[in-house]
Order: sequence, then C-alpha cells, then structure tokens
Amino acid sequence: MSALPLSNILAVVYTDGLAADKFIAAWGYALRGAGLSVAGLVQLNTFERNPGKCDMAVEELFSGTVLQLSEDRGKEAQGCRLDRRVLTEAAGLLLSALEEMPDILVLNKFGKVEAEGDGLREALAKAVELEVPIVVGVPFRNLDQWRIFAGDMAEECSIDSMYLQRWLLTHDLLPGYQRLIGDIAVSRLAAH
Repeated sequence: MSALPLSNILAVVYTDGLAADKFIAAWGYALRGAGLSVAGLVQLNTFERNPGKCDMAVEELFSGTVLQLSEDRGKEAQGCRLDRRVLTEAAGLLLSALEEMPDILVLNKFGKVEAEGDGLREALAKAVELEVPIVVGVPFRNLDQWRIFAGDMAEECSIDSMYLQRWLLTHDLLPGYQRLIGDIAVSRLAAH
C-alpha cells in the first residue's frame, strides 16, 4: 500500500470527457447514496459524441438542483456554448453548500473558464479554506493551468487508476466501502 495522501485535493486527469463525466458522476452519486454530505457539480450529458447537438446540464449534488449550462445556439451551431450566467449561478450554489460543511466537494471539471481564472475557482478556494476534501476532474488540456492554480496542494491520478478509492478510504470517505465499490462497478459496466 502506498503512503497516505498528504493532500485534501485529488485531481482526476482525463482525455475522454464523456467517460470522465460518467465516472465522476457515478462517484458523486454513490458517495451521496452512501450517506455522505456531498457538494459539487456532476455533468448530465444528453448527447452522444455529436458535436452539433449539445445539451449540457449539471446537477449540484448538495441541493439536487439541475442547471442547463449550454446555450441553445440553433440547429446549425457547431459544438456547445457555455452559458456563463448559469455557471455563476452554479458557483453560488456551491458556495452556499460549502457553508453547510459537507464531507466532500466533487467537481466534474476544471474547465476552460476555470483555466482562464473564473468559473468555479472561488468555490474551490473556499473548500480549501474550509478544509473540505475535493475531487475534481481535470482535462489533460487544462493540466498546466490546473497545476499553476493548485500548486503543490493537489495530488493527481488518471481516470483509470484505483487511487481514487484509496484516497477516499484514507480520508474516511468510504462508508459501506464494499457496497459502494459494487455500486461503482455496476455503474461503470452500465456505462459501456
């Protein structure tokens, strides 16, 4: 067994966004289902790798609020367009949830907006200040900006690593460990 984690932040680094969305959402829901107080955002994708059709929504795990993050740019639009007003609303929900001192903060993505210095960065900083453990998805394309933002405060693992489970276990965030792992395995199989 490797050494205990030194950090309260774990970045799950990935290249496949849809796989990461499903993986991080499965963990967020499983932790919440296991009785933990979970704040965070998980992405609810309703498209299948079709860049012309994008319906990007997120659920804030503490309140259960679902927000539509993508703007409808019409039938001919290529790709998604983030509605920054809604992202600001999501950040506000996270800040409110953090006031309740959740057990963990789960964020699906340190995305382009965060890499540029905006978005959910304030919520991440607040969680650090409150010493709330954080699991955050980091697309490989944003890894350099993430490292500048997080410095030496965060650990990293790949999406296919078992390290997330060990990290959660050593932070006492795996109640009902065996059942939870079974739920995750079922979710991952269903996703493929």
